[in-house]
Amino acid sequence: MLTVALIAFSLFRFVGDPINNMVGQDTTLEERAELRERLGLNDPFIVQFARFSYNAAQGNFGFSYQHRRPVSDLIAERLPATLELSLVSAILALAIGIPMGVYTAIRRDGFVSRSFMTLSLVGVSLPTFLIGILLILLFGVVLRWLPTFGRGEVIE
Repeated sequence: MLTVALIAFSLFRFVGDPINNMVGQDTTLEERAELRERLGLNDPFIVQFARFSYNAAQGNFGFSYQHRRPVSDLIAERLPATLELSLVSAILALAIGIPMGVYTAIRRDGFVSRSFMTLSLVGVSLPTFLIGILLILLFGVVLRWLPTFGRGEVIE
């Protein structure tokens, strides 16, 4: 996990200057330099990564430059939708996958069994982002069963 964190941390250094996202165009160079120093962006890369790792291990993920809010608040806000999606996906995978697998094992040479195998092979072979876009197209645009963006109407 530390290696993945190091790679992600180093890649985000090349996305752009976070100071530009936080301040307006009329901010002076002195104000930008002061903000950079206060955020620790002038420190060497390894010091910044060590600080990030230490804080992340304690559950402190810092402050989002883009949303101007603590990252922990953003995670807490989005966690229910993530858990809901994970749970529904797992239930659907079990409810559909197990019967398909059992049927395919019992009737190996049938047309339906071969169709299941082909569908499974296509599902494993295609990138997940493409499958996601195709499912949004099918269920959101063509059939209009689900919203194409967000969670839709949520009862709370």
